[in-house]
Amino acid sequence: MELNRREFISASAITAALTVLPINSAQAKIRKLKNGIDISWLPDVEAAGAKFFTGTGSVIDPIRLMKISGISVGRIRVWVNPEGENGSINRAIKLAKRLKQQGIEICIDFHFSDTWADPAHQSIPSAWSSDSLSQLKTDLSQYISSALYKFRTAKVTPQWVQLGNEISNGFLWPLGKIDSNSAEQWRSFVALYKSATKALRKASPKSQSILHLDCGGDSSKLQWWFSMAEQYGLTDYDVVGLSYYSQWHGSFSNLRAGLSTAVELTGKPVLIVETAYPWTVRKFGDDVLDVEKSGLANLPLTEVGQANYVKQFQSMMRSLPKNAGLGIWWWEGLSRQVRANNGNVIWNGGMGNSTLVDNNGRPLKSLTELGK
Repeated sequence: MELNRREFISASAITAALTVLPINSAQAKIRKLKNGIDISWLPDVEAAGAKFFTGTGSVIDPIRLMKISGISVGRIRVWVNPEGENGSINRAIKLAKRLKQQGIEICIDFHFSDTWADPAHQSIPSAWSSDSLSQLKTDLSQYISSALYKFRTAKVTPQWVQLGNEISNGFLWPLGKIDSNSAEQWRSFVALYKSATKALRKASPKSQSILHLDCGGDSSKLQWWFSMAEQYGLTDYDVVGLSYYSQWHGSFSNLRAGLSTAVELTGKPVLIVETAYPWTVRKFGDDVLDVEKSGLANLPLTEVGQANYVKQFQSMMRSLPKNAGLGIWWWEGLSRQVRANNGNVIWNGGMGNSTLVDNNGRPLKSLTELGK
């Protein structure tokens, strides 16, 4: 969708998500959001022997559990040339097939790196490390085209595509880095982003393009970022994707201001493509979210507190003007820690305290809330 403050997106999936419901009708249903879960680590969790259960205690496939809980989207990260299966296209295609079998939409999150990409790390893929800006544009275009061809051939074309992960500071450093008002920096970054977008539009024209920034709770940075992006012609994306973690991004008030800023400046719908909140104060080891820094007012780090976090978050997204709030995607919501019978840890991704299932694989109240 072009940046002209249009109120609708033509694609049927997004249009349906933005349908305005009657406000004064007592019978009106609550607007369903396109809520999702990142499942990229799920194969590792399952390989370690983890099982998942329904609320009544029956063993269930975790992606089936997502479906019956009302989850709409599964998000999968992809790295350019990873050392192992984590982040590989082969793994992503297998996961995408499982999602499709359950009728769950697919989001492919392209990290333009061989490993983790985030605001502090956007390492250029090793195979591209000596390339010029012009060649990098070609690298990106060919990579996106090739990757999406593989998904299309496997009959799992994604409904959603992220071109870069948490790119508030750019990607493909150093040539695609943006950390100032430098015209040279912005022209280079925008040229690279446009190359990726052009490839996406050609290879998978029905996929919704998500521009993902990490700073969901920083309205000042969002205002700077979108103003600079518009100035240098970065306008071709369908959805603003934001990360929000209370530990790094502050209060819900900060988030509300960030969401409002994104909607006002871009005229685009908004997704929270990454969030999580602890359900326990227990420390599992190597925890990504620090329970001593994550707590929000009136939202204790308990099962009920986590469920209320989801409930309040949903209400905030539904209250955005023009029904611009599309959904909330939970980061690695199924990546529970796995232990052997003797108590030794078999697998731990660091998200055990903030999953949507408990450490025995049973659904928490938050999973039900996210599915509403």
